[in-house]
Amino acid sequence: MCAIVVCCGQLPDAFAKPRRITVPQIVVVPRPWPPLVTVSVTVGAGSSRDPDGQEGLALLTAESSLRGAGDRDREALQAAFDALGASVQADADKLAVSWRADVVADRLDGLVALLADVVQRPRFELAEVEKVRGLQRADLDHLRDDDASLALEAMGRYLWRGTRLGRPTVGTPESLAKLGADAVRQWHQRHVTAATVRIGFAGPIDANRARALVQTHFSGLRAGTALPDLPAPRPEAAGRRLLLVDQPRRSQAQVVLALPVAPPGHKDAVALQVANVVLGGTFTSRLVHDLREQRGWSYHVWSALGTGPGVQVLQAGFGPELADVGPAIDLATRIVEELRQTGITAKELRFAKDHLQGAHRLALESADRELAERMRGALLGLPADELDTFARRVEAVDAKAILRALQTHLPTQHLVAVVVGPAAALRDKLGALRAQFAVEEMPADGRPEATTGQGAAVANLPALQPEAPPPSDDDDAGDEFEGPAEEGAPEAVPDEAGSPDEPADAVVEPAVPGPSGAPPRRGSSAKPAQSGQPKKTRESAKPGKSAKPVKGMHK
Repeated sequence: MCAIVVCCGQLPDAFAKPRRITVPQIVVVPRPWPPLVTVSVTVGAGSSRDPDGQEGLALLTAESSLRGAGDRDREALQAAFDALGASVQADADKLAVSWRADVVADRLDGLVALLADVVQRPRFELAEVEKVRGLQRADLDHLRDDDASLALEAMGRYLWRGTRLGRPTVGTPESLAKLGADAVRQWHQRHVTAATVRIGFAGPIDANRARALVQTHFSGLRAGTALPDLPAPRPEAAGRRLLLVDQPRRSQAQVVLALPVAPPGHKDAVALQVANVVLGGTFTSRLVHDLREQRGWSYHVWSALGTGPGVQVLQAGFGPELADVGPAIDLATRIVEELRQTGITAKELRFAKDHLQGAHRLALESADRELAERMRGALLGLPADELDTFARRVEAVDAKAILRALQTHLPTQHLVAVVVGPAAALRDKLGALRAQFAVEEMPADGRPEATTGQGAAVANLPALQPEAPPPSDDDDAGDEFEGPAEEGAPEAVPDEAGSPDEPADAVVEPAVPGPSGAPPRRGSSAKPAQSGQPKKTRESAKPGKSAKPVKGMHK
């Protein structure tokens, strides 16, 4: 596994006067076989930079760019890609606008020439932009009928309300009504420069050829300076709160629980990834075992670390029938609390390490998936050797470090929940939760970011007392979930939640995930890497590889 980063322009020093950059950065992942090349282009300006009232602009710009570029209108441009036998897609998430294309190696020159037109010279004809805007409106309509996606979307907008991360990537009906070709052209003029563009190649190609292709075809990029870093917002800790999103005539609910944790690049990030595997990241995890296997309360059960600009969110989700919603939330809350209080067992630690290391190797097995990880890591501002050192850093984590990370970064008294289902049937059940959430209701087409968290939020809660699980035919069924009772298990570590986190190293460009990321959807960039997770759509975050758009962190 070896990647080459070609810095064809000097990257700006965080403390120096901004310098004008004339050539984009290039990332190359050389592999001799198969004879297929992937080209990835990112502009480090995603939907988190959409102006207030213009939510959806970055995504509208990305998708409109493929509807005509250079001398070709939409039909001619599509015909040119088809003639090469190439596949191409455009997308946007919180971090970036991106394009990805694949082609057989001997047709690479033609593909790069077409992509260069798309990135540098999109036509943005009024009629085509209007068609794309109509598709985004249709996405919003679809979202309201997809309860699992709606829960993730509502969680992101509710958790980050009042901040740039709370803006929906796909936009809102009100914001889309204001967007048009002029706004798209202004976005492109403002953000697409040599300083913001990064170009990646994966396959049978070396750094010299990659550099020559970029110099030949991307010479039209304007010089520019790096965009200023945006502050990484954190939600205000305000006790346990639950947002009930009303979807009448449902027999099942969708539930998402979430807590912000240490940002990507933090010294405890790997420990939290290991803990996530134990919590709900595989089919043998605690949540899956207790909610699905033992009780049959939900077919899909998952947890994941959703990664965004300067933040990570630990999320868990499941879809119980209405009668089981209250018990399922109480049990899931207790499992999260127990994980924080007691950490993981030696057996769980070894399993989680093996799982992460194996999944990491699998994620980098193909050149295009490794390129996606490296491009994503660069957007997040992670070190260049993040992928190369990941397995070693996982192996170095011990149970005591995991317990300390959980007690520092998992304030369960501020757990946030979103439940999508019929409010009339769920209102009393949620009000009687042993886990004690302040409940607020809203319609499915409401605005989660405008909520105020009405009701007295519950903080400084005593831990829920464990309940004996139902009898199991598996004699070893409890081994993974009974806390550190076996030899070599971690001892309790004093709660360090009040101690300040060590800040992550300063990075050139904030942006989304490494070996485990956020729940996927369209318009982001990472795919679920863990099993037992529901399929997502456009707006949310979860475990992931990053070969394909994920919708994630909420998109």
